[in-house]
Formats: sequence, C-alpha cells, structure tokens
Amino acid sequence: MTSQSLLSSALCHRARAGMAGAAAAVVALTVTACGGSVTGNNGADSGGRTTIVVWAGSTGATEPLKRQLIDAFNSSQDQYTIELEVQPASADAHARLINAIKNKQGPNLVLDDGQPQSLGQVIAMGSVVPLDEYLGAADSTLKKSDFTKGMLDTGTFNGKVYSLPTQGGDYALIYNKAMFKAAGIEKPPATWAELQADAAKLTIGTKQYGMYLPIGTGETAPFYWQSMLWSAGGEFMNADNTKVKFNSPAGVKALTAWTDMVKNGTAYPTSLKTPSDNGNTVAMTSKKAAMAINGAYNLGVLDQALGKENIGVAPLPPLDKPAMNLGSNNSYILQGTSAQQDGAWAFLQYWLTPEVQAKWDIANGFLPTNSKTASDPSWQKHLAENPRIKVFADQLSYANSRPSIEAYAGISAALSAEFEKALLQKVSPAEALKNAEAGATTALK
Repeated sequence: MTSQSLLSSALCHRARAGMAGAAAAVVALTVTACGGSVTGNNGADSGGRTTIVVWAGSTGATEPLKRQLIDAFNSSQDQYTIELEVQPASADAHARLINAIKNKQGPNLVLDDGQPQSLGQVIAMGSVVPLDEYLGAADSTLKKSDFTKGMLDTGTFNGKVYSLPTQGGDYALIYNKAMFKAAGIEKPPATWAELQADAAKLTIGTKQYGMYLPIGTGETAPFYWQSMLWSAGGEFMNADNTKVKFNSPAGVKALTAWTDMVKNGTAYPTSLKTPSDNGNTVAMTSKKAAMAINGAYNLGVLDQALGKENIGVAPLPPLDKPAMNLGSNNSYILQGTSAQQDGAWAFLQYWLTPEVQAKWDIANGFLPTNSKTASDPSWQKHLAENPRIKVFADQLSYANSRPSIEAYAGISAALSAEFEKALLQKVSPAEALKNAEAGATTALK
C-alpha cells in the first residue's frame, strides 16, 4: 500500500523441520529465536510500568499525530508505556527485523507493516504471537467478526491470525478534470473499453498520454493487475493456494488490456518509478498523463500540485465485472514476556478503536479496517464531506485480498519481472504469463 513497511513470523517446529525457498534462508538466521523473547527490552521503566517497544515507519506530516495518540494511550492507564522507534522505509525491512530478532533486539509490536503478504517468509521463525486467543477472549474489545473475511485474510497464515489490518486501502482511477474538459470528455470512464477510448482522446503526441500504467518491478503491478484478472473472470490461485492459475485466457486478456495501450501510444511508454513513488503520482503531477491508478493516500499530493478542483476519482473501470484488491498495513506482536505481549495487545486494541482509527485514517487518507470504525459517526461524516474518499470506501464491498502464503513474495516477483517485459513490448502477454507461471511454481516449491 504505502512505503511504510516492517515485518512478521510463526511456528518453530516448521523452522526446525526445514523450509523451502526464501523461508529456508531464514532458518539458518533465526532458529535461535524460536521459543522465547526476541526483544532487547527489559520490560520495565522506573515507574513500574511495562515498556512496550513499537516499530513503525514514518508518516511524514502526520507523525506528530501518531505521537499524540501514543501519548494519549500512555496517559490513559498506568500499566504500560509505549516507546515508539521510527524505522526507515526500505525494501529490506523484513530482513532487518529478522536480524533484530536473531540478536534478540526486536520490538514488542510492529505497527502498520506495509508488506503483510510477505510475512510468510518470516513466519517460520516462531517469533510472532498468534492472535486467535486474544481475539476470542471475553474481555477483548476486538473480535474476528469485526473484520470482513478479506481484511482478516490479510493476516491469516495456515488458518491462524498472526497480524491485524490497522490501515486499510485500495485504489481507484484518478483523472485530471482539466485535461478531460479540454478533450471534450464529460465524465470518467465506467468500463475499461471506455477508458481506452478516452485515453486516445487525451493523448497529445508524446507530450501528454491518456494513461499511466505501472511499468517497473515491484509489487505495484501485480497488486493492481489482480483486479484486472478477477474482473476478466480469472483466478489468481487455486482454493488451497498450492497452484497459480493466472496463466489463463482471462489472464492474457487482463494483461493485454495494459500492453495494448502502451503499444498504441495512449499509455506512457516507460517507468516513472522513484524510491518514494510508484510513478503513478508523478505521472500526473508532471502532467505527463491524464489518468492513473492510485490510492486515496496520494490525493493530498495531487491536490497540491494540480488543484483539488482538477482531481477526480472514479471506481476502477472493469474489463467485465467490478473487482478490487485490498491493500492493508498490518500490525503484529512479537514474543516477549506475558506482560509485554498483553501490553502490546492492549495498545493494538486501542489503536483500532473507532475514535483513534477514524482520526488516523482521516488524517492520512486510509480506509477503516473494521466495521466499528466504518460505522463511526466521525468517519461517516468524513465520507459525506469527501465524496472522492467514498469512491475508495465503496469498492471495499467487493474487494478480495492477495494470498497470505510464504511463497507470495516469490510469485509477485516472478509476475512483476514479466509484466515489465510485456509492457516494454519485449514479450507477448501470453509469453509473460507462461514465464511468470514457471517462476511462481518454483517459488511455491
């Protein structure tokens, strides 16, 4: 979802038995972490409270609000003290967590990990606390029933809940209203065929393109493309997530919908990706493209650059039927003392209360991850006052989620590499999906 990303983990006996693929590389580093505390925190401060160390990525302008909310929790009770340690956003965030756990210098809680589908690579460590018992406790303010199946699935591995979505999101079609008006287009496209036709009208040689598509390696392209696949009637994996199924006529149709636009010159022909942007935001702020797929969390940047009156939002136009992919940043507890784990859970419950989550979501452009926040009066008022945000929120009703399996990172990497080749016209969509299937099958093994 966002560039904030940190980490997760699970069963020791699996690590001892040996793991395939990426998880196998983890075992040598982390088997010593299994079965005990993985933090460097001694658990107590001078006032007798239990210290809870929280790792989180920086949220820039809203970082002061995060600290205010943490201070409010610390002041609201006398058992726990939350100590925030801001971690730099990077692609190797999970590797850094693994190393910290190996050296027993990990946090008690990871807040808002931006790569929850990749947590399976560290789940073999046995260092993440399953949350099922906490969620089922009589005194818990959070229950599994507070989350949709799609939301809960983002943190469920092998039938157990290891993380909870604390920041929600999806994506939609963002478009430049001024460019639409200049091209004589009165409303945003309602289908992908209409989008392709509009893109042709919006394209002005090589100065302005109708659409920006996610060219370049990384999770963005697979994340967006899965909605295209589902919309075309395809499946990403089989029911038990043991085999990929995206190499299909529906998959070819979904990828061709992108490659045709690059081929005919209506989509920007190369990647504009930077370390801080997937390319979709800068494509619009630089006026190189009239449309792009993007998240609500980037509306502020777009509004500032182009004027709020010029930034429109529409549901992602479907190929056939409406489809959407959930994006979430998830949080999870690492093994420590019982007091540390209980304190981390107390804070996680607080962070997901309607009052706190709604305030945080509104400030950052995120979406609620549980039904209590979604129905909170302050959130409902926000939707009424911000119809663009409501577009993102309404898509959650039919959204699916990516598979939470150890091999997902490898599957995504295989797809991403082939998508880039296909979008750069180096291979056909059919060849790209065939090659990606081979790479994904290797990752699954």
